[in-house]
Amino acid sequence: MKLILLSIFTSVFAIGTPKTRSESTIDGIFITSTDPISGRTLMIEEDEYSIWVYVLNSDKQGIDFDGFLCSVVDPESITISPKEATKNGNAPPLTTNYANKYSYIKNIKPKDIKVHWKQSRIEIKLKKETYLIMDLETKTSYSKALSEDCYYGNKL
Repeated sequence: MKLILLSIFTSVFAIGTPKTRSESTIDGIFITSTDPISGRTLMIEEDEYSIWVYVLNSDKQGIDFDGFLCSVVDPESITISPKEATKNGNAPPLTTNYANKYSYIKNIKPKDIKVHWKQSRIEIKLKKETYLIMDLETKTSYSKALSEDCYYGNKL
């Protein structure tokens, strides 16, 4: 799914055009943002279980690194196995082992998500609270939605 969206993205947006676009479709939230200074671009994508942020390579031809923003399904209610959940190319749903009180955000809308580009990091806010910091130098993500460091990313 990520590669399909990436190819659509690169064909629709001109390289170096500073803008933020968002849309909410039947398939979920999809937001793009380009830093007017560095020209770096990110995509925010909702899948069946989660919302992920992807920082694109400088040439916009692939994903440089990613970060877990939040879960759109309560981790306590997930009964599907990770293997079954990943059949559609989605990341596995957040498990209760790594969830905390900030993990699940109910009824999130594109207007609730704000992207703030800084010199060496990106801050993503949900409903005015910093939920994800993406360090552009170390290519490391720190998420408020994680209870501990794990394969989803690092705890904020």
